[in-house]
Amino acid sequence: MNTEIEALCQNRVFAHFYQICQIPHGSRDEKALSDSITRWARSIGLEAEQDEVYNVLIHKPASPGYEAAPPVLLQAHMDMVCEKAEGVAHDFTKDPIQWVVRGDELSTGGRTTLGADDGIGVALAMAVLEDDTLAHPPLDALFTVCEEEDFTGAERFAPEKLRSARLINLDHTEDNVVVCGSCGGMRADFLRDVDWKPIPTGWTAWRLSVGGLRGGHSGDDIHRGRGNANILLARLLLAAEQESDLLLAEIRGGSFRLAIPREAEALLWLPPEKAAAVQVKCAALENTFRREMPVTGERLKVTFAPAEAPRRGTVPGPVLDALTLLPDGIFQMDEAIPGQVDTSDNLGEVYLDEDGLRVVTEIRSAQPSLRTYLYQKMERLAALLGGCCQCSVLYPSWEFRLHSPLRQTYSDAYQALCGEPPAMTTVHAGLEVGYFFDKRHDLDAIAIGPNCRDFHSPGETLEISSVKKVYRCLCAALAALGE
Repeated sequence: MNTEIEALCQNRVFAHFYQICQIPHGSRDEKALSDSITRWARSIGLEAEQDEVYNVLIHKPASPGYEAAPPVLLQAHMDMVCEKAEGVAHDFTKDPIQWVVRGDELSTGGRTTLGADDGIGVALAMAVLEDDTLAHPPLDALFTVCEEEDFTGAERFAPEKLRSARLINLDHTEDNVVVCGSCGGMRADFLRDVDWKPIPTGWTAWRLSVGGLRGGHSGDDIHRGRGNANILLARLLLAAEQESDLLLAEIRGGSFRLAIPREAEALLWLPPEKAAAVQVKCAALENTFRREMPVTGERLKVTFAPAEAPRRGTVPGPVLDALTLLPDGIFQMDEAIPGQVDTSDNLGEVYLDEDGLRVVTEIRSAQPSLRTYLYQKMERLAALLGGCCQCSVLYPSWEFRLHSPLRQTYSDAYQALCGEPPAMTTVHAGLEVGYFFDKRHDLDAIAIGPNCRDFHSPGETLEISSVKKVYRCLCAALAALGE
C-alpha cells in the first residue's frame, strides 16, 4: 500500500472499500466477500445472518434515545462488473483491484473496473454500522449478490425479513441527486443457426477488429452517443462485403450485456487478391468513426491483419442482417422528464462460433408495456431473419411516488449541510429497489451515492471528496429519521 492509499484509508469508508477490493467479488463469485462481511459484523458485536445465496443482513440497535423510531434499511450490492482494458493481465477470480489516486480521483489507472458499483455503497453502510458515535434509529443493512447479472440476491431475499418500511439504497452515481425511481428490464437473446461451408482453395484468413472505445453503463450512458463496438464491427464487415466475396469464421464482440461494448473482432476468409482493397476501406472507415465520435473516439482503432482461423466459413448476409437490424440505443424518450430515456436496448454481446450466431441484448424501460413491445418487435424480426428470441432475467421497475417523507427528510438534511436542496430524478438503470417494492408495498425509498464516472468500464473513477460528502449527508439524515 503506497503512502497516498494509506492516507486515504485513514477514512473508515475507504478503509472498508479497500478491503472489499482485495477480495474477488464478480457476479456469482461473492461468497468470499459475503463471508468476510459476516465475520466482520459479528466481530464488532452486531447480529448478522447469511442466506442460501450469500446475501448478508446485519442488524444494529438504535442509538440511545432513538429506540422508538421506525427502523431504516441501508442496501447495496456486493458484486461488481469485471471489465479490463485490452492487453491487461488481470484475473478477477483471484487478483485484487489495484488503486490509483490522482488528486480527488480514485481509479485503477484505466486497467480494470474499480468496483465502486457498488462496493462504495457497501463501504458507506459498513462505516455507519461500526460508528457508535452516530445518532440513528434501529438499522438494518442488506448486502445482496448478483445485482449485475440477474438480481438473484434481491429476488431471493425473504420478504418476512424486510422489517423496515424506509429504505436507503446506496447505488447511485451523483451526490447532488436523489433517485426516486428506476426502470425495469430484461435480457433478450437472438439465436440463429448458420450454414458452414468449406474454405475455397487459396483463400487467406484475416482478423478485423475495432477497439479503444470508451464504453460505459448500458443504461446510464446509453444516451451519450458513445460508439458500440459491435455496431461498428458490423459496419466494417458491410464495407468488406462490398469489396469482396468473404466468409465469416468467428465473431466475438463485447463481454457483458450491461456494458456498452468497447471491443469486437471477426475472423474472416478472403481471396488473397482482395485483401488490400478491404484494408483500404477499413482504414477509411476508421477515420469516419473518429469524426462521428469527436469526444470519445480519439483512441478508437481498427486493425486488419493476417490471422489463423478455423477452416470453416459462413456467408456474411444472415449475420449482418441481424447485427444491422436488431435495435440498439434509444427506443423512446420519457415524455414527462425532459432529457430522460424511457426505453432502450443495448446490443451488448455477439458470438459467432460452431454453435451458430448469438446476440445478447439488454432491454430497459420505465414502462413494462414498452419493454414488452420492444421485445415483441425483436421476436418478429428474429422470425423474419430465420432465428428466434429468448427472454430471461426479467426485473421490475421502481415507480416514482409523489409523496415520500423519507425523500423530504434526506433533502432537508442535505440542504442544511450543503446550502441547497438536491435534485430529484428517476434513472434509466435497473435498481434492486423494484424487488423490495414488490415484497413490501408500503415501502418509502430513495437511492443516493457519490460521484462516479464510467461504470462498467476500465475508465471507472470515484470522486474522493464526494464519498465523504455523501457519508456526512447520510449520517445527518439518519439522525433526523430517528427523531
